Amino acid sequence: MSQNNRIKWPSLVVGVIFLIIAVFIMSFPQENLFIITWLIGLLFIINGFMELVMSVNMRKHTNQNSVFIMLTAIINIIIGIVIILNIVTSTTFIIYLFAVWFIIHAVLAIFTVTQLERSNRLLHTISIFINILEIILGILLLFNPIIAAVLVSFVLAFVFVIIGISQIIIALS
Repeated sequence: MSQNNRIKWPSLVVGVIFLIIAVFIMSFPQENLFIITWLIGLLFIINGFMELVMSVNMRKHTNQNSVFIMLTAIINIIIGIVIILNIVTSTTFIIYLFAVWFIIHAVLAIFTVTQLERSNRLLHTISIFINILEIILGILLLFNPIIAAVLVSFVLAFVFVIIGISQIIIALS
């Protein structure tokens, strides 16, 4: 077997783990929302420390003061700690943020006309209709946070499935 045909085991293992996590999230969507919120907090902290390292390296290699990156890093670390220490409040906030994001995205999309929509009136009409449905869904999510919680879980599970499949394809290619 040549070097190019070997299985990339780390990618395969990561892919399988992501698929298992996706199945677990889909099996218990509401229960896993607290874990998802905790992971979001952890990612804020990790991102903050990565930005701190980037800030120090930038200053070391370019002699440029990176106050903005350092400030962003500190803010991210603080946000991550607040999320982890206030898990119930943070979960509720994330659920409502998701609903508001749906609404804002749809409103902006209604007023953004792509080149394809300019050339196809039917496609433009369908786009407006879908965005109006998205606004209605966002409003429903605002008033029914349980559905929003389940939707957040399923969206995350879907992302994990995509990453898992991608990693397995990388491992086998």
